[in-house]
Amino acid sequence: MSPYRWVAMSCMALLTAAVVYVHALWSGEFATLLPLDEYCTSKPLGSPYVSSTWFPIRHLCHWEDGTTTDLVPVYVNPILVTSLVAAVTCMVMAIRARRRNR
Repeated sequence: MSPYRWVAMSCMALLTAAVVYVHALWSGEFATLLPLDEYCTSKPLGSPYVSSTWFPIRHLCHWEDGTTTDLVPVYVNPILVTSLVAAVTCMVMAIRARRRNR
């Protein structure tokens, strides 16, 4: 396969990762400016109320009983990691194909 196709596939994988990340920000209530009690409503909140990480992307509600609920859908992080690994793999294959064509 030509190096240009590998680069195109790498770009598609990066685009997929970006779209999934934006979806996670939206569905995980990062992008909204709602008060905390509007999206963590199941039980009484504990302290700290919420915590978040950017990679892997998580937005957790902490409850008084010690349990947590992740607001980011469960499928987001596996798709995100898979697409990033695919992007790196495609770039490696593009470099390899370019060196073979010389």
